[in-house]
Order: sequence, then structure tokens, then C-alpha cells
Amino acid sequence: MKAENLAEAIILQSIEDLWDESQRDGCIAFFAGEDFTMCARIARMSLSDQVKLLNMVRGLISGLKKDARETRKEAAKDFATQHSPRRVMPRKEYQLTL
Repeated sequence: MKAENLAEAIILQSIEDLWDESQRDGCIAFFAGEDFTMCARIARMSLSDQVKLLNMVRGLISGLKKDARETRKEAAKDFATQHSPRRVMPRKEYQLTL
């Protein structure tokens, strides 16, 4: 019984750690490798439950990576807007007259 609880806790912690960018690669390796399979067996998960969980994790990973890309794009856009010459200098100073 204690081994089952520990295996379940490891799986749940790995799911939670997916949100931490510094832990994400390790969690992906856990779910992609034999470690997840071993914990799932110890936790007495059925094969169909393992597949359901892995599909859910795959969706989470895709969503998290997409969110991270969008967040970086928005941050770059905000930085460019905040540090634009137009925001620093009055319009008369940056307009060129030919």
C-alpha cells in the first residue's frame, strides 16, 4: 500500500512540475520513459488509464509550450512598445523632412 501511494505521488508531482519551466524537461523525460511505466505499474494503474493520463499530459505539454511562446512574443512586443523612440522623443524630433 505504501509503495502504491508513493508511486501515485511521484506521478502527481511530475504533472504539477510541468508548469515549472526548470523542471519541465525532466518531467517530459519521466513520462516518455520507463520511469512512468514503472510507477504506473506500482500504482496499479490499468493500461487504459495510463494511456488516458499520457494523452492528457501530451495535451498539457503542447498547451504549455504554446503559452510560453505566446508569452515571449507578447513580452517582446510590450518591450518594443515601451522602448520605442516615439515614446521617448516628441514626434517633431524623430520626423524626417526631405
